[in-house]
Amino acid sequence: MKYYIGLDAHSTTCTFAVVDKNGDCKLRKTVDTTEKNLHWVIDQVHGETELTLEESTLSQWLYLILKDKVDRLLICNPLYVAKKQGAKTDFSDALHLAQELRTNHLSEVHHESSHWIELRTIVSGYQDITQEIVRSKNRLKSIFRGSAIKTDEASFYKNIERSKELKNNSEKFVAEKLFSQIHYLEDEKLKYKDEFKRNKLKYRPIRNLITIPGINIIRSNVIAAMITTPHRFKNKHKFWGYCMLVRHIQESGGRIYGNKRIHGRRELRDVFLGAAESALRTETNLRDHYDIMRLKHSHKDAKLSVARRVAAISLSLLKNNETYHDDWEERLKKRTELRKQLNKT
Repeated sequence: MKYYIGLDAHSTTCTFAVVDKNGDCKLRKTVDTTEKNLHWVIDQVHGETELTLEESTLSQWLYLILKDKVDRLLICNPLYVAKKQGAKTDFSDALHLAQELRTNHLSEVHHESSHWIELRTIVSGYQDITQEIVRSKNRLKSIFRGSAIKTDEASFYKNIERSKELKNNSEKFVAEKLFSQIHYLEDEKLKYKDEFKRNKLKYRPIRNLITIPGINIIRSNVIAAMITTPHRFKNKHKFWGYCMLVRHIQESGGRIYGNKRIHGRRELRDVFLGAAESALRTETNLRDHYDIMRLKHSHKDAKLSVARRVAAISLSLLKNNETYHDDWEERLKKRTELRKQLNKT
């Protein structure tokens, strides 16, 4: 007998709902969130089992402790879970997930147990501290703008003496604290960069990515952490969607209702657009591609095309464990033809 398990997970308690192939609920349990309790509930279900839970801060930990306890574990994207009717309870949420799993209506979020997933934690910390620096700088600038004091010079954030230009004592106090906070965060940010440099020595895929024009040590770490397993992307078009570098036309009844960017990793979109901007300052095929596209399209569309090309190259290098060469496109064509010949034989 096959059973479908829905798990509504929280940091304190977890609620299970188990249904059979006909959709009848066979078991419901709420336990404290510990590895022992979760295993105990699953051990009560005898037969082939599939389990699902929503992507959350707990999902990676749950994936690691439950993946060997069931025949299939699916971490689903909560954005694509159909809305249910009635009052919201932990059991109703778990039951709804189990029914959606039974009818194959869930969209899976990739999880694995490799070291690349662990690298995501470092990348996430770096992105958090970067965002906090930006917020602190914006708050600091707003204080000076409120007193019509210019803040355009490059050394502004490093010069705490500028706070003396403020006449209001309260503003002066807050500005001094923000200057100190920015200085501290910048020092902490350098520690993340040191860790990224160590990753370059440790992992060959990161070294391969750095050979692409526009990809620096930080971007290479972000790409490796977000992609984790390159072979899960069937082709570059699927990867572009994951990177939010393409938009999908919305059409109904023969009419087009605009276009929409699908849900993906915005971190990768920012990385590849930034890499494209840097690649435009090089004398490579990427710059040549931009010049060709610029004859027919705007700067924005031409740069986006370069970003897609950088993304495609990154995926190819990770799949084939190669370094970048400026004749990458010709090398790719030769390899494709060779593989076709080998498949025929």
